[in-house]
Amino acid sequence: MATTQYIERHTEAGGTVLRMRDENDRACIFLDDKGCSVHPDRPLACRLYPLARSVDPDGNETFGHLAPHPNTKGVYGLGGTVGDYLDRQGAAPFFDMGDRYGAAYRRMVVRLECLDPDELLRRPARRNDVNETEPGLAASSWIDIDKTIAEFCNAHRRTIPDDVEGAVATHLEAIDLWVASFQI
Repeated sequence: MATTQYIERHTEAGGTVLRMRDENDRACIFLDDKGCSVHPDRPLACRLYPLARSVDPDGNETFGHLAPHPNTKGVYGLGGTVGDYLDRQGAAPFFDMGDRYGAAYRRMVVRLECLDPDELLRRPARRNDVNETEPGLAASSWIDIDKTIAEFCNAHRRTIPDDVEGAVATHLEAIDLWVASFQI
């Protein structure tokens, strides 16, 4: 499924929050009678649950424990280590991707801090404007990987990558070019 469709069907808050099945019990949209319907493809947050991961600005990582949802049928215990748990969940590639996108986010923040305060006040009203320096890349679309890559490749007459690594590299390149275009 394309990220555009996924964001429209399964998320809210601009693609940053997974929709819940029901407002009353706040159960995951992918939870069905047999359990998690997307378990092999579950995101990092689900792989970590009931752990909570925090990384401070210096890169120091800590883990906490979340109270499991009452309807969760997971197996919880105190035996083993956090590292063993993360290995069993296949979390390493997700952490690597998070690090790459986290670095892009930090570059955005640094660039935004350099902007004229008046420009920062105008940005929310212009959020969906097409960037003049980077045709076809709307400021709010960068979170939609497939859309951003398609628009970026079209604007630069490039072939859309057909592998995950190529897609991520192109997506991050598009974000970096977009961020570099901010008028300071």
